Amino acid sequence: MTKRNKEMIFFSVLALLFAGPVFSASPDTASRSAVKSVTATPVADKPAAVDSLIFSYDPIGKPDPFKPFVDAELALRKLKEAQLKRQQQKLPLSPLQRVGIEQFKLVGIGGNEKGRTAVVQDTAGKYYTLSIGTPIGMNNGKVAKILGDTVVVEEPTARGKKGKTGAKKVEMKLLKESEEVKP
Repeated sequence: MTKRNKEMIFFSVLALLFAGPVFSASPDTASRSAVKSVTATPVADKPAAVDSLIFSYDPIGKPDPFKPFVDAELALRKLKEAQLKRQQQKLPLSPLQRVGIEQFKLVGIGGNEKGRTAVVQDTAGKYYTLSIGTPIGMNNGKVAKILGDTVVVEEPTARGKKGKTGAKKVEMKLLKESEEVKP
């Protein structure tokens, strides 16, 4: 006999042993006795071994075992990213964004038509360089143009009735020596 045949015989004998009492009685008698045994046995008269087999799960204070943990991590990551984005919007990134444009004085402009750089001074006496695209002012303004004697800053404006956004242009003029205010 091969090993496979021996296994088949073994499992067949096991099946007959477990199914044996059901086949010995008539089908009608077996079902009645099963119903009587279930209904006739009171719950309080269970043996101690049956009580140890009953399992109940108390979910209080425990995580849900069926909730995927990946979704919770993803939601937590999105929440942290949203909080970080809000904090970044509240705190300006550079000293140029902490005060209004009117607080800066245009001191100088260098370069040619291909590329210019401007220098501004704040009320504390610190100097900052500006190029096109540099954020400046508390209203999310950006340097749009640097001309020979003027720096043009565009600040976004609120939406109008039609939902369109506009840009408010603020010009910073370079004062000549005769126009400068002496402290």
